[in-house]
Amino acid sequence: MKQQAMWLNKAVMVEPRSFELLSLHAAKHPTFKNIKHAVKNSESGIKVIPIHGILTKKSEAFDDVLGMTSYEKIREEIEEALIDEEVETIILDIDSPGGEVNGLFDLADFIYEARTKKRIVAIANDDAYSAAYAIASSAEKVLVTRTSGVGSIGVIASHIDQSGFDEKQGVKYTTVFAGKRKNDLNPHEPITSESLESLQEEVGRLYEMFVQLIARNRNLSTEKIKSTEAGLYFGEKAIEIGLADGITTFSELIDNYRSNMTKTEIKEHAIDFDDLLEQGRCLGYESCRKEVLEVIRLCNLSKMPEKIGEFIEQGVNAKQAQEILMSILAERTKKTEILSTIPQNTPEDLMMQVAKSRAKSGI
Repeated sequence: MKQQAMWLNKAVMVEPRSFELLSLHAAKHPTFKNIKHAVKNSESGIKVIPIHGILTKKSEAFDDVLGMTSYEKIREEIEEALIDEEVETIILDIDSPGGEVNGLFDLADFIYEARTKKRIVAIANDDAYSAAYAIASSAEKVLVTRTSGVGSIGVIASHIDQSGFDEKQGVKYTTVFAGKRKNDLNPHEPITSESLESLQEEVGRLYEMFVQLIARNRNLSTEKIKSTEAGLYFGEKAIEIGLADGITTFSELIDNYRSNMTKTEIKEHAIDFDDLLEQGRCLGYESCRKEVLEVIRLCNLSKMPEKIGEFIEQGVNAKQAQEILMSILAERTKKTEILSTIPQNTPEDLMMQVAKSRAKSGI
C-alpha cells in the first residue's frame, strides 16, 4: 500500500475513468487471485508477455505481490523477444486498469517502433484501460474478448484537502517555504486558484499527448479519439469505434499462431501444408487432418522437420512416426538408457528428454 500511496501522490497520471475503477480492480489482487505472471515461451515461436495490475514506471521488489507491472519490465521482456531468433510473434496479455504517466509514452513509442521488426499483438484479457490501452494500441493489432473492455483515454488528477480532518484531530500544519509555487498541492491546506489552474493546464497537456498517441497508433483522427470522452468500450462496440480489431479468446489466439507457425516451419523445408493434407487423404489416413498434424507436431518436437515429407510419402502414421523418431534420437545421442530407466514417463516425455540431451551434446 505504501507504493500505491506514493503513486497517487504523483497527482497527475494516465489512469482509468475514475479512482473507483482502481478499487474495483483490487478484487483481482493476487492475494485473492493467482495472477499468471510468468513469461511464456512456446516451442512454436510465440512469446507471451503478461501486463497485469496497476502500471508503474520502475520495477520494485514486491511488484508481483502487490499486483503491479512496471514499464521497465515490459520493455526488457520485449527487447529479449526481439533478439530471440526463435520468437516470431510477441503477444501482450493485458489485464490492467491503467497506471502512472511517467515512462508510459516512452514505452508506447518503443513498442510502436518494435512492431516493424516483429509481429506484436495485444489482447485485452480482460481489461485494457487508459495507460494499459496506450500500450495495447501501440501493437500491430488489438484484440478483445466478448466481455473485455478498452478505452478510458483520458487524464485525471486529484488533490486531497485534509485540512478539515486535521482540524478535527487537533493538528495544525505550518509550512515554511521559499518560492511562491513551492507549496502547491499541499494536502494539509485548501488548494489555491493558482494551483488549480496550473494543475488543469498540466492535465490538458498530457491529454493532448495521450490523444495524439492513440490517434497515431490506431490511424484515427484526434477528433475521433476525443469523441470517446474517456469512455469504456466492450466487445463489438470497441471494434465499431476503432479501438480494437477483432474478438477472440486468449486460448484461441495462442492456438491460431501455433497453427500458423507449424505451416511456416513446413514451408521452410519446401513442403506445402495443404499438399501434405491432400497427400495424406490419398494414402487413406483415417481422420487424415488430425493424423497428419500429429505427425508434423512429433517431427517438430524432435527437431527433425525434414522427416515430415518422408513420413507422409511412406504413409507412416503418428504412432509409427513416434517410434521411429525415438529410435533415431536414442541412437544419435547414445542415451538409450533413458528409454529403460524411466518407464513411468510417456513416449512423448521420453522424446523430449532425448531431444534435450541431444541439444546439450551439441548435435
